[in-house]
Amino acid sequence: MKFCLGRLSIHLGILVGFILAMTLAASVSTAKRLPSETGNYRGQCRQLTKQINHFEGTILPLAIARGNRKWERATNDQVARLWNRRADLCPEYGADRTLIARTRDQIRKFNKMMALAGRAALAFFTGGLSGGIVP
Repeated sequence: MKFCLGRLSIHLGILVGFILAMTLAASVSTAKRLPSETGNYRGQCRQLTKQINHFEGTILPLAIARGNRKWERATNDQVARLWNRRADLCPEYGADRTLIARTRDQIRKFNKMMALAGRAALAFFTGGLSGGIVP
């Protein structure tokens, strides 16, 4: 049985490279953690929830009752900012945001499919005179 030092060094080099790559990948994955995973923001979560409830329950109805569209739009924008900040800091609200984003993407895909089906039906029933199925 022959012992080949060249092959052994190549295999050791590959093994060391693999270990270094895995270590680097593990350090990169831990570096991109959300703020809610790295600290305790329970007080800020509660404060943001109270602010959102105040703007939605008190301020927004006032803007609507007075018919001030700019105030209403600004209040809705502020609620959206607070809601996104709370979703960034609080994991229980972040799950809601991902669910809403996923649902929004599914609705967009469905709408695109329906538009394509409508164009195909129009091309079929007009004998191609409508311009075809160009997206």
